Amino acid sequence: MLEVLNVAMRFSTWGFTTYRWIRKREGFLLFLSLALWIDSLAALAQKPILENLGLHPEAKVLVPLLSLLAVVEGILLLVTSLYLHERLGSAGGQVLILLTSVGGSAYVLLAALFDTSPLLMMAFPLPFLGLSLMATGYALIKKEIGIRSTATLFPMGAFLLGAINFTYPVTITTALAPYLYGAGALFRVMMFIGMAKYALFQIMPPKAPVGDMPHGAFYVDNKRHLASIIQRMKSTGNGVLITRTPPEDETPTFPVFWVTRVASTAPWKNIVTVRPTDIGILIDLVKKHLEKGHSIVVLDCFEYLVLENGFENALKFLLSLKDHVVRFGGALIVATDPSMYSEKQWTVMLRELDRLEF
Repeated sequence: MLEVLNVAMRFSTWGFTTYRWIRKREGFLLFLSLALWIDSLAALAQKPILENLGLHPEAKVLVPLLSLLAVVEGILLLVTSLYLHERLGSAGGQVLILLTSVGGSAYVLLAALFDTSPLLMMAFPLPFLGLSLMATGYALIKKEIGIRSTATLFPMGAFLLGAINFTYPVTITTALAPYLYGAGALFRVMMFIGMAKYALFQIMPPKAPVGDMPHGAFYVDNKRHLASIIQRMKSTGNGVLITRTPPEDETPTFPVFWVTRVASTAPWKNIVTVRPTDIGILIDLVKKHLEKGHSIVVLDCFEYLVLENGFENALKFLLSLKDHVVRFGGALIVATDPSMYSEKQWTVMLRELDRLEF
């Protein structure tokens, strides 16, 4: 049963990765998809699975095949990691790929020709695959996915799975082996869940520019003015709303981040929930939408963020948000009531925000 689950997780994870690549055409995903395809084939080539299919190949045939597949997968994962670090075109990166490709394939060939034991034949491929999984997991966290979302389960699972593979020559003959195999299945479930989340979360570009909205950071303290801004966002599909009260009577045409402690999310309605203390996630999410062309960010819950995080932390979030919006030539609009702050706090905020005139 565990073997079947293993195969299902591998093929499902590959499927979601390929789906994401088809939609996004991100270069690193092509290499990652190929690596996970090889990983899926390796699952099918395992003896228990083949026996369930009515096939009974000899071990001396399977071990060289699995070793070669591990080397190929490790190389593709290494390429993925170098791509994410923008070092794929560097001399050092290319030499590393050349050395691992030549060395890995030569090792498997020589091990097969000299009819070595399965343990010795896998002594290089599996630790190499483990290091490549760990490098890819680290690169995805550092350069692409981050550490504050469900999608992080994929690189975390890959890193932990890599650690198990890296220890293969030492642990395979010990009493730990069955437990590590079970842990590996758990890490693959993590990878599946993380990749599913990563693949299905879609960032849509705006339908049209907003128009005469000025660039910079502003505040409004009038609900009618805020409603006017949101109406512009509705008509153009352009903008990001961070709020405590998401629209309930209609599906928004622009992304809405509902700041709440409710642990559910409804991305199919263009609404994603974010915990009030996860302000780092908000920065990452808004940045991704700015990169897609959204030019307005409305923050309609700054007082709540102050309540949950304290004024200093909330202000740091606001300044970081402002820096990102301004860098992309957009407009940050904070809907807030000046009477909610002390004189000193409001003075600090006025240094960063201008009043938006209508």
